[in-house]
Amino acid sequence: MAEAVELKEDTKKDFFDEKNKVGEYYLEIEEPGAGIEGLYFWILSFLQGDPPSGLGFKKIHKIKDIYSASETSSYFGMVEQRKGLQQEKVTQYLGLLSNMTKTMFQVMRELKIIDERYSYYNKSKEGDEDAEIALKSIWVDMVEGGAKNPSSVTGLASQVGFVILPDLFYKIHPKNGAEVRKYVDALEKEGINRKVREVLSRKLTQYLTWKERTDSELAQRRIFVLKYLRQQYNSMKVYISWLRPYLKNLKKLQMAQQDRPELVTAFETSVIELEILAKIEQKKGEAYHPCIRVRFEYVAIPQMAYQREYQRGAIHTGVSKIWIESYALNDKEIKDYLDEQEQEDFELLTSLNESMDVFKDDFKKYLTEAGEEFKEDKKPEPKKPKFLKELFSPFTGIFKGFKHMSGKQEGKKEKPKWTMEQDKKKAEGTAGTLCLVLYDVFKKSHQMLAW
Repeated sequence: MAEAVELKEDTKKDFFDEKNKVGEYYLEIEEPGAGIEGLYFWILSFLQGDPPSGLGFKKIHKIKDIYSASETSSYFGMVEQRKGLQQEKVTQYLGLLSNMTKTMFQVMRELKIIDERYSYYNKSKEGDEDAEIALKSIWVDMVEGGAKNPSSVTGLASQVGFVILPDLFYKIHPKNGAEVRKYVDALEKEGINRKVREVLSRKLTQYLTWKERTDSELAQRRIFVLKYLRQQYNSMKVYISWLRPYLKNLKKLQMAQQDRPELVTAFETSVIELEILAKIEQKKGEAYHPCIRVRFEYVAIPQMAYQREYQRGAIHTGVSKIWIESYALNDKEIKDYLDEQEQEDFELLTSLNESMDVFKDDFKKYLTEAGEEFKEDKKPEPKKPKFLKELFSPFTGIFKGFKHMSGKQEGKKEKPKWTMEQDKKKAEGTAGTLCLVLYDVFKKSHQMLAW
């Protein structure tokens, strides 16, 4: 049994405003012995085909692809088996990304510590006394062992005759070995005994040697950590690019939990919802596109059968409902609709981005320093020198005068409202005609009553 009627009642729209609709037609086909796949592909082929055997819609978006099946059906079991394989891959990649995220945070922390220490070295070279004292404290505590080591600067202060040693060590700031000897010899005039001067000279020489060696080591370590951070970042991007298709597949394999009377647990039934949006690219300067939206709803009985190359798959047979609607839409309206329907920003990937946003500024700064480029950081093209602008100003003024005389004005170009309305009416006329052609040819091709 096949039946085709023109829709008179309003149907619920997810996004498109009722006032934007140009035309709407409805088809309901009940043919239990025939597969429903042929109806979908006939409409898709006719929309994409070139005239006169098609309508010439070269751009077609698949908006919705939702299905659900009864839990005890063989089709449900086959889908769940395939979904399980995808889930194993997703779990594996998410584990790797989690470990890499932790590693990147540790690398970021190490870079912050290195930068803090490196700032002491740079300030010390500039003559900052506080930075020099901080470096000496690090050397005494970490290299000599602090007060726990009797032979350290602070450990010797507990012995008779060396109480003044820490004060002298933190007060004198020589830059090289020659200045060490100069400063130590000058202490003889102040009454400092020879033994204290010898120990002080030895400690300052050891400190300067350590400072020079660790300065170069710290610079090399910082370069290495920066390169490692960039390597981890690029590896994460690769894993995320691998993970994204699996998440898309899982999203498509996830059955919609619908409480519909057609879905009975003991029956071999399924419900399929499809939606496509076709548009014709207009000529340059025309704002609106003729668009046709086709919505399918199938209540089917999946029959598992061996098809080509002995691959076991499902053939869907049952009742088909088709809505064919025509619109005139501009690029912004189409983009807004696609953005609202498309849910590709997965929560798992979003959570990864949110975790990286904790150190967003520092993370971006270090990656840029390591050689990574970001689109928003690209420098604008340099402006022409002012003297060139002044040199050619008489000629540019003449051309501007001609532009005013011809009616062409500078500034933001906006089409007049009446032109926009003409474009929309033209697109509406084309969309309405093509929608009717699709509806009429479909009925005739499938041996339905048509007039």
